[in-house]
Amino acid sequence: MKQTNAWNRILIGNDNHIERRNISWNVAGSAIYAVTSILLGAAVTRVLGADPGGIFFFAFSTFGQQMFIVSYFGLRPVQITDTSGRHSFGDYRSFRFLTCAASVVISALYVMLFVSGPVKKTVVLIMAVYKTVDGFADCWDSEFQRNGRLYLTGKSNAGRTLLSVAAFMAVLLLSRDLVMSCVAALCAQIAGFFLFCLMPAGALRHIDYTVHKTYAKELFAEGKWLFLSAFLDLYIFAASKYAVNSFMSDADNSYYSTIFIPTSVINLMANFIIRPVLTTLSDDWGKHDVKAFVRKINRILKIILILTFIGMGAGYLFGIPVLSLLLGKETGANLKPYTAALVTVILGGGFYAALNLLYYVLVILKKEKQIFLIYGISCISAFAVSDICVRKWGISGAASAYLLSMILLTAMFAAAAWRVIRSAPGEKYDS
Repeated sequence: MKQTNAWNRILIGNDNHIERRNISWNVAGSAIYAVTSILLGAAVTRVLGADPGGIFFFAFSTFGQQMFIVSYFGLRPVQITDTSGRHSFGDYRSFRFLTCAASVVISALYVMLFVSGPVKKTVVLIMAVYKTVDGFADCWDSEFQRNGRLYLTGKSNAGRTLLSVAAFMAVLLLSRDLVMSCVAALCAQIAGFFLFCLMPAGALRHIDYTVHKTYAKELFAEGKWLFLSAFLDLYIFAASKYAVNSFMSDADNSYYSTIFIPTSVINLMANFIIRPVLTTLSDDWGKHDVKAFVRKINRILKIILILTFIGMGAGYLFGIPVLSLLLGKETGANLKPYTAALVTVILGGGFYAALNLLYYVLVILKKEKQIFLIYGISCISAFAVSDICVRKWGISGAASAYLLSMILLTAMFAAAAWRVIRSAPGEKYDS
């Protein structure tokens, strides 16, 4: 008990400078989570080779992330904005039990039906469960934020991620066994959930564990459109990866996932720019200040454009050599033919960052059903284009399919947003 109290005192601290701690720990936790997710597959490729790296890339950052979305069910925005307490933490927790159970069942069915080879089946299933636990922990992270302690969310993200990565890398380097390394990461994730979610939550007051009878129906209704949109968004983003996984080798999977790394960096940087201005965008729209609303959107799009062109230039000049350092000499040499594909994917990443901004704009404009309709159309297109391009042109085709999908989705979001903005009441924007 003394050890538990001491741990909670260290983790929770006092209420001094809480706003500053909220910002700094949220940034640190998000950055650690994003960077380690990007680099872990490269580490596997460097240590074990391209084939195991490809298996892990797909299991962790493609299918595993899709299962995170299932367990997450788009409920974080609902939970953190439920400041009136219409739903208790017990309601949200009970609903996450259901979504996490669904994630595990879907994972098992997918592995049985679509994944071949005992090692790949095992790795994909373990990483899907790992991401499901991550989605379950998000319920506690959301509750910390709802209670004004976003810094605990940042500490949870950072602590669970670093603990899992440390366990994974230690076992990987000692055993050179991918399955054992994944098991170690899963065990560390569960331990991190206990240390950084359950223990501090038990020390906080005002957390209501009551479960109401109608929680499942109500939370499903509130989260369904956000979930479906997020699920389809991730599929469209990863459609070319799924196609490479289906029609090419595990080694090719590793190469293609590696050239995807810079796009994730661009998107991470763009989100640091986008998220702080969402509140002011909402205020501008609420006040019918359309000129200010559009001016801010244009300014962010210009920053994304500049970041994208810088990324394309850096990718062309230095991308393959830098990525080769991550993968090792032998595997890195196999990336040399893919400079054009790398630049293409980076350009697609720029469009993805832009469409993320436009997604938030449509959310502010209260056009959730239009978002889902656009995602539905783009999902069908991305599936068809990715399969055709990968079968015909391999990795270069996958990069082109990704770019085309991002252009189409961005164009439809932009058209939908512009139609609403042009017809808005109040001061008009003079184009």
